Amino acid sequence: MIGITLLLVLPAAAAAQPYRGVHPPPPHKGSLELGGGVFWAGGYDAGSADANETTAGTAPLTLFVVDGRMKSGPGAAVQVGVYLGRRVSAEATFHYSRPILQARVTSDFESAPDVNVDGTVTSYLMAGSLLYHFGRGRLVPFVSGGGGYLRQLNESNADLLTSPEIHGGGGVKYWMGRGSRRFGLRLEALASARHKGIAFEQKRRIVPSFVAGIAYLF
Repeated sequence: MIGITLLLVLPAAAAAQPYRGVHPPPPHKGSLELGGGVFWAGGYDAGSADANETTAGTAPLTLFVVDGRMKSGPGAAVQVGVYLGRRVSAEATFHYSRPILQARVTSDFESAPDVNVDGTVTSYLMAGSLLYHFGRGRLVPFVSGGGGYLRQLNESNADLLTSPEIHGGGGVKYWMGRGSRRFGLRLEALASARHKGIAFEQKRRIVPSFVAGIAYLF
């Protein structure tokens, strides 16, 4: 009778003990992860356009030519994820930035000197991703992929542009502490493909970005 009692009690007692392994305990289904930090979005060629004056019966007159480039710059990032298992998690992300669109005006019809005109673009990216994690130690590499929705406004808020986007990338998480609730550092590199963006020429573009921040797992 005593032996049977021990067989029933010992597994339950062992399960109630805190995890004391060499590595932190892996996340389980339903674990949540909150994160935030800064990111750096790469720049891209924004294309060119001619400013033409059209008069009936005559060929268009080119007043000037504009060449644009979206400059690289910093932003803020937030992530909220839930683990579907020990290795796979689903994550919602939000990126906010205010990059500079630089326009260079050349070939002026009245021979005015070339000039650069800068404007600020407000950019929001809301996306969802699936992450697959490798290993179970403090340093956990991962890969990710998903899609989202891009919303951009020019400086005067007169031009609104929206576009779907898809992205993929990978990174590492470094967890501190051995408890089931712990903080960590997160580094990630992403490539985002967008159908549209505020520019002088619309085409598919791939924009790289790098994210660095902290995460909390519970």
